[in-house]
Amino acid sequence: MPEFMFRRRSKPRKPMVKSKDEVDLDLIDRYDIIGSLGSVEIYWNRKTFETIYSVTEPVLNEYEKMLLKTLPEEMRMVIPNKEGYLTDYSGVSIDKIVDDYVKAYAIEMSDESKEKVKYYLKRDFEGMGKIEVIIRDPYVEDVSCDGFNIPLFVYHRKHGSIKTNIVFSTLDELNSYVMRLAQICKKDVSLANPILDGSTPSGHRIQAIYGNEVSTRGPTFTFRLFRERPFTPIELIKFGTASSEIVTYLWYMVEFLNSALIAGVPGVGKTSTLNAILMLVPPSTKIFSIEETREINILHQNWVATSTREGDFDAGEDSGSGLKIDMFELVKMAMRQRPTYIVVGEVRGREASSLFQAMATGHTTYSTMHADSMEATVNRLESPPLNIPRIMITYLNTVIFNKFIRSGDSVVRRITEIDEMSSYDSATNEVVYNRVYTYDAYRGKHNFTGFSNLFKKVQTIKGLTSSQFKKEFEFRKRILEELVRSDITDYIQITRVINTYYRDQDKALLMASGEPV
Repeated sequence: MPEFMFRRRSKPRKPMVKSKDEVDLDLIDRYDIIGSLGSVEIYWNRKTFETIYSVTEPVLNEYEKMLLKTLPEEMRMVIPNKEGYLTDYSGVSIDKIVDDYVKAYAIEMSDESKEKVKYYLKRDFEGMGKIEVIIRDPYVEDVSCDGFNIPLFVYHRKHGSIKTNIVFSTLDELNSYVMRLAQICKKDVSLANPILDGSTPSGHRIQAIYGNEVSTRGPTFTFRLFRERPFTPIELIKFGTASSEIVTYLWYMVEFLNSALIAGVPGVGKTSTLNAILMLVPPSTKIFSIEETREINILHQNWVATSTREGDFDAGEDSGSGLKIDMFELVKMAMRQRPTYIVVGEVRGREASSLFQAMATGHTTYSTMHADSMEATVNRLESPPLNIPRIMITYLNTVIFNKFIRSGDSVVRRITEIDEMSSYDSATNEVVYNRVYTYDAYRGKHNFTGFSNLFKKVQTIKGLTSSQFKKEFEFRKRILEELVRSDITDYIQITRVINTYYRDQDKALLMASGEPV
């Protein structure tokens, strides 16, 4: 596709077409995604009281439609035979192919028509088809298709869940699209195996259902869109997800090898928080990550990224390439490779037992889980299929909770609670934990409760008094706040500042302030 362009107009453009349905529409937002050809217009429908996400693309005349339909096959058939032109178009841009074709056969075509045809060829052959504009929209987090002849829905960071003007009109069209998604994910779907769970090369997660036997309204798919560049710890502060004090706590947590679990409901930003935390890992240390579908995205060189492999059968060690490799096997593999950090994308099965065994043997582990309170977390861990004994749960040092918080007319994501496991009371069979940070939604502020096992551990290891530790903590916090103030969100720059801190604290502060060093 063309190079990513994202431009917001200072004054939203009024709708050019005033159909009967558009009379009740008020344009509330507009921005370009792919140059000025693929754009997004968001309307408020005064009649139905709903927000509508409208993708606007070039309108083709009949000749352009005909050309777009026949051009791909004709280019494949005749251009290689034309004297003086390329014989191999693999790896050549669509711009080059169209320009050569038009020139070779002296096709009368205006520059505007040529650009429109190129746009649709790139969209359909290099991109994601009719949802390409949506996929490229940096404000969209999820795209959901619930069946054929039903409008797609998106989750927009500013406007929430809204209906779009994109529709797959027929069962065949939508089935073909799900097949294409499977090919992109390098997986197979069929009526016998209709469920797709995969990820695109760019890291977006796709779940889809082929046919209409499992999904009665027809094929479905859901995209979970992940940023090409993951959130950094500084952006957690910048966007209010965490305070500078909490990120300082996380910095100590990673440095002093405390294991942690990030909990919350689906879509609340657990993986984004995990990615940000892993950016605090020293560059030379080894990370081993384990996932069913790749979502962890960190800019770290000493990182072994693994994912499970499905098999047609569970077989013995001598079975060959058909052997199924699940998360349990990968956790065991990780423990043999002596990484400093073992990261499991989400604990949901028997791999949890191996993960807690890894904690018990001194490995530092990070993972995510669906739970919205400490009580729910403990109950899930000790219940099937995880089956972690309560006494082993205390090997987990920290639990971080992400939640949705309503702020005015919008819903935001916040780290609302950080708890530390303290001990196991055998008399009451209760896990004793200490609440370190809470979130006051009314004031929009994170609060420290006054005591942390981690802080006590740091003071003991470094031989610091309470006042000395407080001074060091405040200095680290100041560095993070200077990075926010200087709008330094690049991972490499952040890493340089943190690494410099261990050698020269004053120089690190200057770097965080954006001063030349």
